[in-house]
Amino acid sequence: MDNWVLTFYIITFLLSILLSGIYLTSWDRHYDPNMLLVFMLVPIVDLGYMMLARAQSLDAALFGNQITYIGGCYLLPFIMFSTFKLCNFGYNIRINSAIVLFNTLIYLSSLTIGVLPIFYKTVDFRIEDGVIVLVKTYGPIHTVFYAMMIVYFMVSLGVSLYTLFNKADTSNKIVFRLLLTQFITISAFFGGRMITKKVEFVPLAYVFDQLVYLTIANKMCLYDVMDTGIESLVQSGDTGLVSFDFKYRYLASNKTARNIFPDLFNVRVDTSIEGYKPLEDTILNWIKEYEKNPSNNKFLYKRDERNYFVEINILYNGKHKSGYQLFVKDNTREQEYIAMLNKYNSNLQTKLDEIYSQRENKETE
Repeated sequence: MDNWVLTFYIITFLLSILLSGIYLTSWDRHYDPNMLLVFMLVPIVDLGYMMLARAQSLDAALFGNQITYIGGCYLLPFIMFSTFKLCNFGYNIRINSAIVLFNTLIYLSSLTIGVLPIFYKTVDFRIEDGVIVLVKTYGPIHTVFYAMMIVYFMVSLGVSLYTLFNKADTSNKIVFRLLLTQFITISAFFGGRMITKKVEFVPLAYVFDQLVYLTIANKMCLYDVMDTGIESLVQSGDTGLVSFDFKYRYLASNKTARNIFPDLFNVRVDTSIEGYKPLEDTILNWIKEYEKNPSNNKFLYKRDERNYFVEINILYNGKHKSGYQLFVKDNTREQEYIAMLNKYNSNLQTKLDEIYSQRENKETE
């Protein structure tokens, strides 16, 4: 075996472990389960490619090859599920279980290689130009496997493109990164062998996917309003939360905030609200007042006969300042109570003035 080929697989395997470790240690509070599984499975799949490259017998080569099929059977669907989540694409989540079950059946059929002719009809082991090669004839289940991968790719691509052109609640930056990983991965699956037969580019594509997902995970810390350490403040549903970066670009909001400021529905994530009149006179104006004087961070807002208390604070991503958070609380009752007290005090003062006036008139007489 060419030393550089084995070195390539060893490097991709070690990089996959490193990147998975970074993910596990950097976002230790809230993991997206699908993304977490992607980071856990990539090192296993890359290990399979390395084992296949080091194999000295047919049995060893088949064992490494069977591990690599974890990628097609599990990584691609979990990448698709991550795409659904990142694009805020609603669907019946029970479909996930059905897909995983189906893929498990496909993977179990891959374990029959060399025993039953359903995945590979025939398989042999030889070395060509210093590179280990499995010479195989594909069986009917392998055709299903290829069709399955194409379907997952097309579904992920379709959801990403639909989100890009039709949805405002997902960042275009995130969607473009997802599209990049999808094209790189599917190209490595089907196009790598057109470049060279000495090495598989799939392990490298998975490492590239990990790098992109790390950048996505970092951005999602800002977009997920429930992942900013204030769950206890907003879980009751009566507190609105809106976040912007330092360039006034809209990052995220919860449902309560969008009901209070319905114009947020029209703002695409990662888009500045400068120039958007409905929010310039309220939110943007409050933020700029806060920038001038950080102690001036409390404002009152009235809409549809309701009164709201707005408080602005700095948005943190870990220890780093990343923008502004606006907490919005309905304080209509408090304002009505204050108004009632003011009216009572005013009436009381009027009566007192009348009493004092009558006394003065009597004394004068």
